[in-house]
Amino acid sequence: MYALRKEHEHKSISERWQALDDYFVCITECDINDQTCVTSCLRTHLKIDDGSDLSVPE
Repeated sequence: MYALRKEHEHKSISERWQALDDYFVCITECDINDQTCVTSCLRTHLKIDDGSDLSVPE
């Protein structure tokens, strides 16, 4: 399951759309089977964590 982090990090709706556009550009540059690349795009552009970071307190 994905968890949203810093949900309101973007100050305006245009910044949110820009982050989404940047995410799509990022994933189009990934190999279709490279989950590390896709996860990196999620974290970098949408601030979404896949839950695999074990250092996060429960």
